[in-house]
Amino acid sequence: MKFSVPTNWQPELIQALNVEYADEVYGKLRDDPIGGCRNSYSLPFVSRHDAREYIHQLHKKGIGFNYVINSTCLNNCEWTKSGQKQIRGFLSWLVDIGVDSVTVSIPYLSEMIKKNYSILKVIVSTMAGVDSLAKVKYWEGLGADEITLSSVRVNRNFPLLKRISREAKCKLRLIANECCLYQCPFRPYHAVIGSHGTQSRHYLKGFLIDYANLACNYKKLLSPFELIRSPWIRPEDLQHYEAIGIERIKLIDRAMSTTVLISIYNAYVNRSYEGNLLDLFLSADKTIIVEKPRLLQKAKYFFRPFTVNVLKLIKLRELIMQGVFYIENRALDNFILHFIDNDCSLALCEDCGYCYKIADRVIKINQDRRSSLIKKYEKYLDVLISGEMFRYP
Repeated sequence: MKFSVPTNWQPELIQALNVEYADEVYGKLRDDPIGGCRNSYSLPFVSRHDAREYIHQLHKKGIGFNYVINSTCLNNCEWTKSGQKQIRGFLSWLVDIGVDSVTVSIPYLSEMIKKNYSILKVIVSTMAGVDSLAKVKYWEGLGADEITLSSVRVNRNFPLLKRISREAKCKLRLIANECCLYQCPFRPYHAVIGSHGTQSRHYLKGFLIDYANLACNYKKLLSPFELIRSPWIRPEDLQHYEAIGIERIKLIDRAMSTTVLISIYNAYVNRSYEGNLLDLFLSADKTIIVEKPRLLQKAKYFFRPFTVNVLKLIKLRELIMQGVFYIENRALDNFILHFIDNDCSLALCEDCGYCYKIADRVIKINQDRRSSLIKKYEKYLDVLISGEMFRYP
């Protein structure tokens, strides 16, 4: 089993990787004509020149580079002469700097790339929502080389995974350390706002308020069992996926610091982690955004006095989900066995009760911190929904 590792463009990350386990690194510029499902302000800055050199260093070590252009919406610019010129020009540049593969969510882009830039392998993004054998076959028909299955719908559906793995002709990958909501209702919208948030031609130039992430965190604060039924894969459980034919695991996140990324990578390579399971997931306190001197660089995305009430917007910094929950990873040994033998898509969680029981047993909660954050999230979401965010007193 191989790993696809996110890059924050730091050379120390390359040094820590072993090609025996990680033969691919993925990432993108902070913005480009196509964009990807991550907001610009959370991504590290890298120049085009430095990106070319970084990819060269990866190749010297025998590691490929996967450029992420997994936008789910191109704002219809793809149907204009100028939009086509920008998109095709950028794809030509990716070929020129030595990119090996691209991750896409839009079928049209996949067809364009396979026809005009055949040197690039096409990886289907999890944002394409591939959650059935029919969808796998559709993307295979478009020439996809590899498919990232929908993490929020497929990761723990072993009957479906077995069938897809048996029938698929292309390679399959899963995202391991994503802590999204089960069957996440915010997923499509989150992908679209993230797409526009990294497109260089978009008039807001990277600005967005990540309502989907806020609503997701609020749901977890109210119902901690969501942390358990979230479709993550523990390092210790990779063997069960390998046994049914999953060949690659994708790790996240590109916004993380090098130290955190290396720690997560080592946990999955060693297939073991001692400590808080949540250490393996993205959280605001682990991101590059909190590292100086990058704070000033990020400020430009948020100082929009004629767009929003910046005095209210800045209170986002009070909503960091740190120090609320602790889940001892090894307390979840054998947790996965329930899903191997049961198809959760055929039952309601309330009727099953398995994740509720596990949550009561393994989640330790700082109730004071939780109560405080619930109040802050409720107030902030109300400011968004009421419209106060977009006016001054």
